[in-house]
Formats: sequence, C-alpha cells, structure tokens
Amino acid sequence: MPIDRRFDEATGILWTTLRNGLTIEELREHITAVRDMAGHRVCEVVDTRDAEPLFSAKEFPALAKLGRQVFGDLDPAPRAVIVNPNDLVSFGLARLFSVLVAPWLTVRVFDSESAAVAFVEGHSPDRRRP
Repeated sequence: MPIDRRFDEATGILWTTLRNGLTIEELREHITAVRDMAGHRVCEVVDTRDAEPLFSAKEFPALAKLGRQVFGDLDPAPRAVIVNPNDLVSFGLARLFSVLVAPWLTVRVFDSESAAVAFVEGHSPDRRRP
C-alpha cells in the first residue's frame, strides 16, 4: 500500500507515509480518509521521501479543489510535507500544492523530518485527537 496513516497519541500528530509509485487517485482517497477519521483537526506530517509521483502537476488544481470540497468550511490544522532534498520534482510538486491550497490550508515543505515535526508541534497544542 503506497499510503500509510498513523495517529501518534503522545504527540497528537497524524503521520502519513507515501511510498513507491503514487497515483493522483490514491491522493484523492487519502484526502477522503483524513476527513472520515476527522484527521483535519490534528496536524499532519506527510513523508514523501520514498514516493514516486505517477502524475503530473496538471492534476494538482483538481486535487486542491477536491480538498476544499471535502473539508468545506472546516478549519484544518497545518500540514508539513517532508521531501527528499535531492528530488527537485517532488519538491516542486509539494510547493505547487502548498500554493494551491494556501487560501484555506497551511502546508509547509521541508527537507528534514526534525524541521517538519518542529513546525507542526508549534501548531498542535489544542488539537490532540482526530
């Protein structure tokens, strides 16, 4: 399975790991799964370092639109995306997505896990459980 999700009770962070070849449909399913588990209420760290995107940047506007429809007027907690610092394509895709969702969701892109965790920990004290 290319997407694994785990809620860490101790930190209040939703950890999502993307692996292998990843399709846009799998990302759509992830957005819906996060909504279904009320995961929008907690900060999320998305680790993409072992993922290979099997889609193009042209598909991201529709994905961002789906996220807006799925979460409606909810107030989603910030997200941190970890990318491989040597993979400029994945870095560019993550930054593009962060720009597309910026009006309603805070997404920051990092090349280290420790920086990503520090970012979400600074935003999650009152969001402890999905």
